[in-house]
Amino acid sequence: MKARWLGLALGVLWFGSAAVNAALAQDASSIDRWNGEAVISALQALKASDIQATTVAGRPAITARTKDGLNVGVYAKACDPAPPGVEPICHGLEAVMSFDPGRRPDRMTLADRLNHRFALGKFMDEPDGTLRLSRYVVFEGSVTPANLRADLASLFAIGSLTTQTLWPGAAKP
Repeated sequence: MKARWLGLALGVLWFGSAAVNAALAQDASSIDRWNGEAVISALQALKASDIQATTVAGRPAITARTKDGLNVGVYAKACDPAPPGVEPICHGLEAVMSFDPGRRPDRMTLADRLNHRFALGKFMDEPDGTLRLSRYVVFEGSVTPANLRADLASLFAIGSLTTQTLWPGAAKP
């Protein structure tokens, strides 16, 4: 069963890479700082729903729901100081998914196991009892919209596989 899910993950990542390579040929524009429109466009291309632009601690953020029903937050990071009312220039983003593994006393061990199994992002045992999957993207040197979609698509795929690890046999968490 585990091999089947791992095979599915590799297939999703391979097909995603093929789609990204095709998109790279068509989409050579670059993103060199936080761009809410580019993030929303990437989320829409990945069939996310409930997309909401907001701010968190004065920095831009976007929340959404993946097509698999997982909540994701995309937050502007590495921001230069800006006066009140002026959107800061941010040089990175962090995409975050949280999972509630229940009352497992071994959440740190579970996070370590997930980090070794899915080395795409970082799983952390949070003080509120959840596990957080985090993926950081740095815009320095620029990324293309296709690269941004690929990063988010990979995170979404790992998020789906994480649900199968935490709740085997369940349709959704």
